[in-house]
Amino acid sequence: MEPGKSLTTKISNRTLLIVLVSIMKNSLLKLWQRWWFLSLATLISVGICLNAYIGIHLPLEKPSVNFQTTSVYTAKSHQFSTLKPIPSQNPQPTSSPKNIPINSAPSLGHFPYQEGNFSKMLFVGSYGQREYQRFERLMPEAAFALMKLTNAARDEGVWIIPVSCFRNSEDQRKLFTAQIQRRGSREAAAKSSAPPGYSEHHTGYALDLADGHSPQQDVSLEFAKTEAFKWMNLRAKEFGFELSFPENNSQGVNYEPWHWRFVGTAESSEVFRHLH
Repeated sequence: MEPGKSLTTKISNRTLLIVLVSIMKNSLLKLWQRWWFLSLATLISVGICLNAYIGIHLPLEKPSVNFQTTSVYTAKSHQFSTLKPIPSQNPQPTSSPKNIPINSAPSLGHFPYQEGNFSKMLFVGSYGQREYQRFERLMPEAAFALMKLTNAARDEGVWIIPVSCFRNSEDQRKLFTAQIQRRGSREAAAKSSAPPGYSEHHTGYALDLADGHSPQQDVSLEFAKTEAFKWMNLRAKEFGFELSFPENNSQGVNYEPWHWRFVGTAESSEVFRHLH
């Protein structure tokens, strides 16, 4: 074969190889683009179908914002109970006004109180952990006053937290029953806990407070030694709060430095007017 023809043949073969490689590359690229598009379309279609199925067969229910206490006190003068949580069947307040007339006489040193309007109450915090966590509520004017109070205390390095606020008659009944079992009689129990229908906590204007820096003193006489209690003694009246059961109180109830009530508005003051 002549040298010129050999060179021409080699060039033609190389050109043909380049053309074939280019054609294969373009074909693979088009195939990839088509496959990617088909995969994406398939995923979108599957997602739409799944959402439609869930929407038809598994309708979502609106979550309830009403929480019920999952644990109660067994001794306010000591600590919270370690009872197993009670499933929340009915988070609405109980009907103490039907059971305890508003003009009822005091019982064992405690005055009768109707339950406040639960639907109007606002969350002011939570207390406890895991299954013992509770979400605490107060009437709006008391809640706003508490926010101002805790912010003012925080500015001075004092950490005040709400431990227990609104409490319905059923929870109060469990608390009072536990106190009877602990102390032996209704009379002795009433020194530390009100009978159901007679607790200031029913109103949504009373609350138990604690010092966030001293959790071991929660709901105990030791709270009187904390910075939170000292601050409350000096500044609480500025925000409309007063101590419910000071030492040697006229009701004959044990001293409770953690228990405060809000009397900063005409409505709340009217609720507790028989005490002044």
